[in-house]
Amino acid sequence: MNHEDVIQSVKLSYGIVLAFCISIAVLIVFGVASKVLNDWTWFARSGSILVCIGVLTASYDIKGKMERNNAPDSYMSQTIVMEATIVVVGTLVWGFGDLLGLLID
Repeated sequence: MNHEDVIQSVKLSYGIVLAFCISIAVLIVFGVASKVLNDWTWFARSGSILVCIGVLTASYDIKGKMERNNAPDSYMSQTIVMEATIVVVGTLVWGFGDLLGLLID
């Protein structure tokens, strides 16, 4: 792997980390809004945003680009786990996020 391939792989890793951080920020913002408004459907709706982020990240094919750049396997494994986590958490929040209000309030 040459120097440029390593740099490209790291950039792609930062892309998935950025998507993961944005997802966490979305959950926090909508969670606080739901608590303030006492309406947990807003938190549930944030799940749809997370699913969109996960799908967009997957469609960007970060893993495929990493494979073409011969990225280390650890980068590719982390990418798969983070993409899947975003989609799974988003789906669960979307489906059951409003029920969280019953536990908190």
